[in-house]
Amino acid sequence: MKADAPARTAADLPPGRAEEIAASFSRQGLMRTFGASLVRVERGEVELAMPWSEGVTQQHGFFHGGVVGALADSACGYAALSMVGEGEAGLTAEYKINLLSPARGERLIAVGRVLKPGRTLIVAQGDVFTETGGVRKAVATMLMTLCVVRTLDHV
Repeated sequence: MKADAPARTAADLPPGRAEEIAASFSRQGLMRTFGASLVRVERGEVELAMPWSEGVTQQHGFFHGGVVGALADSACGYAALSMVGEGEAGLTAEYKINLLSPARGERLIAVGRVLKPGRTLIVAQGDVFTETGGVRKAVATMLMTLCVVRTLDHV
């Protein structure tokens, strides 16, 4: 985005989409288990965050790589949901994650961003950061392909 471009807001979303995303997020048992929260929803971009807790660590006390991947996966999925049509959802078809640095911090933050929307496939990127004292450090990046599917009831 150019420096002089206006910031995107939830108003750029289709009517009711932010509420749909929030309701869907609240049904995710894994995100509840992690203590994750939905921080920001914009058209094509979603930010999630979760606090550090001993229950999400690996043996050295870092956030577990599986937790890092799961948070990025959800952020990318909801970024895709912000752009698909009514009655559609994006389901993860594949992803690749690069763990850049040990994930140690007070919070884990994942920003999912749609790189290429499409009618059948969506490509998204998830960047994951740790945060300590308000300072963010990049710890992982994910590239994901999602398949656009029709939903039968809710997403």
